[in-house]
Amino acid sequence: MERRVAIVTGGTRGMGRAISLELAKRGCVVCAVYRSDKESAKKLEGELKKLSEESCTLCGDVSGQETAGRIVERVAELFGRVDILVNNAGIFDFCYIEDMTEEYLDRILNVNFKSQFFMMKAVIPYMKKAGGGRIVNASSISGHFADCGLVGYGASKASVDMLTKIGAGELGPYHITVNAYAPGIIHTDMTHEMICERGDEQVRDMCLGRFGTPEDAAALVGFLTSEEAGYLTGEIIGIDGGMFKVQNAYLAYKRAEALDTE
Repeated sequence: MERRVAIVTGGTRGMGRAISLELAKRGCVVCAVYRSDKESAKKLEGELKKLSEESCTLCGDVSGQETAGRIVERVAELFGRVDILVNNAGIFDFCYIEDMTEEYLDRILNVNFKSQFFMMKAVIPYMKKAGGGRIVNASSISGHFADCGLVGYGASKASVDMLTKIGAGELGPYHITVNAYAPGIIHTDMTHEMICERGDEQVRDMCLGRFGTPEDAAALVGFLTSEEAGYLTGEIIGIDGGMFKVQNAYLAYKRAEALDTE
């Protein structure tokens, strides 16, 4: 069998880095796309090549349709096919409605939503030609749980959820599955400051009592891109440690501690 070719946007840092390595471990040729951090890209490329010799990193801002198209075209030129797209690129930022500018709103929608739309649109012809494919989008718990200061971020991720569902419907006839992973709080550089500021409060809302790791998210994405997930499409799957699934999750920990001391 030919090796599957995967594109991972935002693929050199945080969750994207873990996803790129996970897919390489699974035997894929991985093209990890980054926007500006050359040092992280260079380091990751060395790690990827130890797992999958043909893998590479590519520089480009996929929030624009032209650049997104060029990235996909370049991958197709290099390897003749595109089998997997992981739309991981994104930004996380707080901004209250009264403080929000048009420029801010455009930026967060461009990076978090439009980049996924443009990349999805660009890979469709290649996946059709190959007879199928896997598209996995980065959603968020914030796409359906409202949080003060996150109207821009939440709206961008809610848009990703709808893109995922409609994409699954439109691309199903071509054996292309479209799913999304919806992280809660994954401890990366992007969320570190928030965790430091209010992490003690937030972890109380998690059934598993801990923040997620990039590897937790990567394991889910690895499954969604696998052959075993061939009958799964249109799903937005949480990877959040049970955050907000039940009220007062911390009470179970208090009880468990009390029982352990008896």
